[in-house]
Amino acid sequence: MQLLTLFKQRKLSPVELLNAQIDRAWKAEPKINAFTDTYYDQSLDMARKSEARYMRPKARLRALEGLTVAIKGEGAIKDQRSTSGSLLFRDNVATESDVFNERILKAGAICHARTATPEFCCAAVTHSRLWGVTRNPWYLGYTPGGSSGGSAAALAAGTTTLANGSDIAGSIRIPASCSGVVGFKPPYGRVPESSGFNLDFYSHEGPLARTVADVVLLENVMAGPHPSDIASLKPKLKVPTSYGSIRGWRVAYSLDLGYFDVDDEVRKNTESALEVFKSMGCQVD
Repeated sequence: MQLLTLFKQRKLSPVELLNAQIDRAWKAEPKINAFTDTYYDQSLDMARKSEARYMRPKARLRALEGLTVAIKGEGAIKDQRSTSGSLLFRDNVATESDVFNERILKAGAICHARTATPEFCCAAVTHSRLWGVTRNPWYLGYTPGGSSGGSAAALAAGTTTLANGSDIAGSIRIPASCSGVVGFKPPYGRVPESSGFNLDFYSHEGPLARTVADVVLLENVMAGPHPSDIASLKPKLKVPTSYGSIRGWRVAYSLDLGYFDVDDEVRKNTESALEVFKSMGCQVD
């Protein structure tokens, strides 16, 4: 995470980062509509505290100290609205935080905004009667995907550094693909889920960012067992930050699983990815 290095070198401060992203949001948000609720004044207070930490010699710096994060408007954060994009929950204020959100905030990240989602996160696009239509920053006539479309759109627009999402049938992966950012649906049990969803082995919380390294950073904060989730895995499994050779790996693929119609551009992109595996010494079948 380059920003953390700049903070430590005192070449950039969390306050400067947040102000730049707030300014960017004032320009971008009327067009893309990624944010639902914003907490700019509160966030600036938190950014100043993070700035002070970086100014103190040998201060204990947390993993996400001073980084902005846009939290999907589904998971709970104490004293904030969590609407899941539904008119039924427009006044729903959480009394406690979900574990995955609590961990992000305790790691020093600053939640300056909540992000849009379709009603109850049940669509591959992001619009609802409550929040309206969220658009793709690259081309406003397109969708950023869904259901974590607000998170992906904010990253693509440069109005946040990190974001999170949830994924059952593609709700992280679809918006990451549509919006040109990076998303990761962790394997079941890596990130503790809220009650009910934790027993659904398709439903996972996960990170989004603009680089793989940033996704790894956020994932390793969110992951790990918790007593509130009997399905969370022990011990904590971390995603590595450095990687060895994959020469000799066996890679299997299917372009259509035998029954899907696949767009020509998607087919060509997949074939290009397979050539990369081959160039790295993999056996591709």
